[in-house]
Amino acid sequence: MPKGIVLTSEEQNRRRQEIFDAALDTFIAKGFLETSMREIAELAGMGKSSLYDYFDNKEDIMIFVMEEALAKILNGAKRINALPLSPEARLRQVIEMHLAYIVENKKLFYLFSYEGRRMSSENQQRAQQGRYAYQDILRGLIDEGITEGVFRKVDALLAARMLINTLIPVVFTSRPTGSPQEMMRETLDIFMNGIQK
Repeated sequence: MPKGIVLTSEEQNRRRQEIFDAALDTFIAKGFLETSMREIAELAGMGKSSLYDYFDNKEDIMIFVMEEALAKILNGAKRINALPLSPEARLRQVIEMHLAYIVENKKLFYLFSYEGRRMSSENQQRAQQGRYAYQDILRGLIDEGITEGVFRKVDALLAARMLINTLIPVVFTSRPTGSPQEMMRETLDIFMNGIQK
C-alpha cells in the first residue's frame, strides 16, 4: 500500500479496479503479455513504484479482476438460487443474470477469453475455483430438477458446463440471429426441450 497512507480494504480494491480499468483497452489492443507495468502505471496516472504497492505483476492485476468478476456472478447466482422458485425458473434467471453481466462487461470477458489462457497455471487454477463453484450451483439446480421430475436424468455437471459455454458465442457471435437476450432465450429453450419433435 502507499507509504504513509492508510486505505481501507474497500478503498484498496476500488483503486485496484481503477488501475485495471485504465489498462483494459491497452491489454486488448496490444495483448496482456505485451503491455508493460510502466505503461499500466502511466495509464493509471501513477508512478511505476506506486503501482507495485497494489500489484506485484501483471498477472496479479488480471487474477484480481477475474476473481472479482467471478465473485459477482457467483453471489448473484447464490441470491437467485435462494428464491422460492422452481429449479427451471431459477436456472433461467441465473443464466439471464450471467448473460447481462457479460453484455455489460464485454471488453472484460473478451480479455478473459483470449488472454486468460496466457496466465500461469497457478493463476488459471485460482480462477478455476470460482468457475467450479458457479458450475456447482448450476449442477445443483439441474440435479434438483431431475429429482423433482422436471428434467430428465442427465449428467448434471456436463449439462451445467454446456449451458455456461453457450454464453460467450451468444454475446460475441459474428452472425447474430437477434439480440443476445433473444438468442439466449432460444438457447435455453433448446437446452430445456432439445431439438427433437
